[in-house]
Amino acid sequence: MKVLTISTPIMALPPPGYSGLEWLVSRWAQEFQKAGHQVSVVAPEGSNLGPDIEIIAIPLGCPEEQAFMVYRQRLESGEFQVCVDSTWQWWSVISQMESAKQLPIIHIWHSDYNGISGPPPIQFPCLVGLSKDHAAGIARRTGCPAKLVYNGIDLDYYTIDPSVERSDRYLWLARYTPEKAPMEAIDLARKCRIGLDLYGDTTIVHPPDYPLRVQGLCDSRGVVFHAGVPREQTRELYRSHKALIHLVNYEEAYGLAVVEAMACGMPVIVNRRGALPELVKDGKTGFVVETWEDAEEVIKQDLVAKIKPEDCVKQARKFGIQRSANGYLKLFQEMGQGHFW
Repeated sequence: MKVLTISTPIMALPPPGYSGLEWLVSRWAQEFQKAGHQVSVVAPEGSNLGPDIEIIAIPLGCPEEQAFMVYRQRLESGEFQVCVDSTWQWWSVISQMESAKQLPIIHIWHSDYNGISGPPPIQFPCLVGLSKDHAAGIARRTGCPAKLVYNGIDLDYYTIDPSVERSDRYLWLARYTPEKAPMEAIDLARKCRIGLDLYGDTTIVHPPDYPLRVQGLCDSRGVVFHAGVPREQTRELYRSHKALIHLVNYEEAYGLAVVEAMACGMPVIVNRRGALPELVKDGKTGFVVETWEDAEEVIKQDLVAKIKPEDCVKQARKFGIQRSANGYLKLFQEMGQGHFW
C-alpha cells in the first residue's frame, strides 16, 4: 500500500526532545515502512525518517490550515490507499467532504475526548481512540463508532537496569499545564514530606505563564523544578527515582510516561481518569487512587516499596510500539477491503 501519515507542524520528525504525538507518528511511519508499505509523511521542514520514507515538507510552526494547503493536492490525488491524520484540527475532512468518493482517512484524536465538539460531517469518519476509555468517550461525544489502537513505547529503549540504585525521591514528568496537575503534585509532596523532581516542557503550554507559576512554588532541594529534557535523560530519571506521580485533572487519552516508567521497573501512582486504570495493575505495578488523599496515604505508608520491578516490566511489555503499529496495519487491511466505520 501507499500510506500517507500527517503530523502536526509543531516540531520536526523525529522530535529533537521528548514528545508524545510527534514521536508516535515517527515510529508508526517507520514500522509501516518495515511492514512493506510505501510511506509518505507530512511533517515540518528538517524532518528525516530515513531514505525510504518521503517527507512532504510543511513550514515549521505554521497554522494547520496553511499546512493543509501544502499537502491537499497529494491527499486528494488518489495515489494513497490509506491516510492517517494525527493533526489537531483534521483539515483532511474538508477533502473528504468535497470528494465524490470515500477518501480512506483514519482520524486519530490524541487528547481528552471532551475536546471533540461533535462528529466530522462525513458518513465514515474512521475515528480511532488510544484506549478503551478513550474510544468509548469519542463514540459518546460524536455518535460515531471509534476503533481502539493502544499507543506504544520503545521497549528496546525503555528497559530496567538493576545496577542503578534508586533514590528516595519521587518523579513528575509531563507538560507544565493545569491538566497535568504539577501544582497539586507539589502540594502532595509537601504534605508527605518527600523529595520531588518535576520535569516538563515549558514552551508549548497554556496559559503561557503557568510554568513560572509552578516554578515559584518550588525550591532548590525538596521540590525541584526542571525544564524539559531529551528522551535519553527520561530513561535515567525512570531508573533512578522511587516512583512516578501521574495524577491528572482530565481524561487521559493514554499516558506514555506511565508505561515508560513501568518498562524501567518504576512503580507509578495514578488516578482513575481516562486510560490510566487500563495501564496500571493496582497494587501490582503501582496504585490507582480515587482521591489525592488516597495518594497521600500510599506515599505515607510507603506502599510503592512493595512493588516488584519485574511486575512493572511485564505489564509495560503489553504496550510496545510494534504492537501499536500492528493495530493500524490491521485497519489498513480493512480499508483496503472497502470497510469503513
